[in-house]
Amino acid sequence: MGNEALLTLKPDYSNREIVIKGNGMLFWQRQGKGPEIVLVHGFLGSGKIFTPLTEHLAKQFSVTTIDLPGCAGSYDIAVPATVEELSHIVIDTIHSSGLNTYSILGHSLGAMIALEISLQQPQLLEKMVVYGGCPDGYLPSRFETTEESIEKIRSNGIEAVAGDIAAQWFQRGKQDPMYPLAQAAGSHSNEAAAIDHLRTWDHWKVRDRLDKIQTPTLIICGDCDRSTHPNLSIEMWKRIPHAQLFIAPNAGHIVHLEYTLEFNSLVEKFLR
Repeated sequence: MGNEALLTLKPDYSNREIVIKGNGMLFWQRQGKGPEIVLVHGFLGSGKIFTPLTEHLAKQFSVTTIDLPGCAGSYDIAVPATVEELSHIVIDTIHSSGLNTYSILGHSLGAMIALEISLQQPQLLEKMVVYGGCPDGYLPSRFETTEESIEKIRSNGIEAVAGDIAAQWFQRGKQDPMYPLAQAAGSHSNEAAAIDHLRTWDHWKVRDRLDKIQTPTLIICGDCDRSTHPNLSIEMWKRIPHAQLFIAPNAGHIVHLEYTLEFNSLVEKFLR
């Protein structure tokens, strides 16, 4: 997706700074002025999936979104072999964008990356939101196994599978009015990269290191999440020192689109 196309998705921000760049690393976009917050999306997503949150936070914060390898603006960038290496790419991209310290919100796969950054280079982070996350890439309660997802991608193609998986994130499935945004965010994913991402997180684990995290942390999940079971968020809350936990009732894996106003308010209050 070209820069011009991304710009047309946004309202008039003439009273705020907008920077959109693909700078040889991962594609990133920045809006607003104020304290720095970086948003990192999950599997079959892109920075676009945070549109309502970005527009809200950009009134008071400088908000940077990143497209992970194989996704949207980073479509042609190869997926590394491990989540740890993926985190290094994200760290390098953020640094090259001009940020030295920042808060981070990671959703799903992005939450894994946020946790890795907090363990690898904690001096970079002011605060952290772990959203729809997990302490371990082994997800026996996921709506389908990673191998089943891989087989569907190979058989049906990435666009069809992206739509079906996005539906699993919502309590109301494809009937949710925000479903088209989630579906569109994942439809510009590289098929091979999507398979690589699924394999990348399979062996990732930080469960035994969570007590080393010193970054002020807010954990958010939906009580009906079919991707990362809420018990995983409860476990992280118990293990991360002084962490806060919010479990959204009647919500799935994508609370920020199911309960936009409540989610935006919660994150804004934590970041202040």
